[in-house]
Amino acid sequence: MTQLLIHGAVAGWLSAAAVDYRAFLAWQSIREFATYNWETAIWRWVQGAIAGAVTAIGFSSFDW
Repeated sequence: MTQLLIHGAVAGWLSAAAVDYRAFLAWQSIREFATYNWETAIWRWVQGAIAGAVTAIGFSSFDW
């Protein structure tokens, strides 16, 4: 169960981080790094990890 929970959390975090990765690719200068809204990005990553973990727990309750 713990492994499934971690797997779900990592998958959710990676999905959320992929959104920001696309923004990172568009940056033209270090100034854009400094002015990026990191608070929102980190919150999005945390939400992705939580959603992934909860989804993994939910799927584990099914008797496939």
